[in-house]
Amino acid sequence: MYLIDYMFLAFAFITLYLVILFMVLFIRNRERMFDHVPSSKLPSVSIVIPAYNEEEHIAETIKAVKRLSYPEELFEILVIDDGSTDETANKAKREGVNVIAKENAGKASTLNLGIEKVKGEIMGCIDADSYPDEDALLKMVPYFDDPGVAAVTSAILVRNPKNFMQRLQEMEYILIAWGRKLLDYLHSVYVTPGPLSLYRKDVLKKIGGFDERVLTEDIEIAFRLQRKGYKIRMALLARVYTNVPKSFRKWWNQRLRWDIGGIQTANIYKYAAFRRRYGIFGLFIVPFFSISIFISLLGLGLFLYLISMRLFNFLEFCYYAYLAGIDPLRYYPLVLLPNVFTVLGVLVFLFSIIYLMVGLKAMDKNFINVRTLFEMLIYLSIYLFLFPILLIQSFWRLMVYRKQKW
Repeated sequence: MYLIDYMFLAFAFITLYLVILFMVLFIRNRERMFDHVPSSKLPSVSIVIPAYNEEEHIAETIKAVKRLSYPEELFEILVIDDGSTDETANKAKREGVNVIAKENAGKASTLNLGIEKVKGEIMGCIDADSYPDEDALLKMVPYFDDPGVAAVTSAILVRNPKNFMQRLQEMEYILIAWGRKLLDYLHSVYVTPGPLSLYRKDVLKKIGGFDERVLTEDIEIAFRLQRKGYKIRMALLARVYTNVPKSFRKWWNQRLRWDIGGIQTANIYKYAAFRRRYGIFGLFIVPFFSISIFISLLGLGLFLYLISMRLFNFLEFCYYAYLAGIDPLRYYPLVLLPNVFTVLGVLVFLFSIIYLMVGLKAMDKNFINVRTLFEMLIYLSIYLFLFPILLIQSFWRLMVYRKQKW
């Protein structure tokens, strides 16, 4: 067999394995995915809202945080203004919360200052353009009854999607939340996103706080917590709604930052891959994260190879057909003979559709309508195709510009 054949088989089998793994996890745990058990004792909670030039959203975010159902004597809100050049700090102060101003140094630096300033046993992070449901905290804190749990994250969903780009992101965020809960059953949640995550403050201090060298401190801190043997849980019932980019350009820049930070984190912890001594972190989390990057790039490479070979064969046929005086468009063979690769390719696509539909249905997203079915098709055929292209640019930027800024 040619190398390209082995690469295609590897891509198909790994993709099918991961899809089937998640489907099996869902089938085994579907009855308890949305379970909620009240906490026996409520800990004190401090919410840190890191903000940089968020004058448009900060007041509404603070109002949403104030509406959180939690005993007032156990609850604290702190806004940390990371050197904003607009009215962020003043608008936050008008909402009657504590505001600390600092020089601009990035989100990780802001959160590290929060670790030092807050009083609560649990420190929460809520981005300045995110809006949690009123019961979100009460759905998350019960997980801390387990002393081994160091962090809890929530279901992050898109707030008021209006255009086509935002609806595609809405679909993506729903699937991410669903998939992250399934990873919870493997003790493999590898990110604690900024829109709403909670941490044990003493654990954050113990492990040295957030890493200010990487662009995605929420991925790195989750990796480090897992590496140290702590658990991270996902509360699917705790919903937070966040603003997402409206334009393609803003979306692209956001995802570049996410990918660069992810690559940075994978590089930091590559030593743990497939090492039994690191437990589930080494045997699954690091390999799963890294293989996801590899499979994305491999899929793009195979697609471009197959398209280019098909185009080359067509142009070659046209050339010799014209030399022979034959109309190439009339005689060019368009029929694809079925083989193992065709079958595997069809299986990958069908399983992807099933995975998408099951995930959306599990999260109460109605897909039985023409618009959503069309969006699903675009999501699978075009939207996901952009991700490996983003990865290539991310690798390039890391190689050319060693130091990345927030």
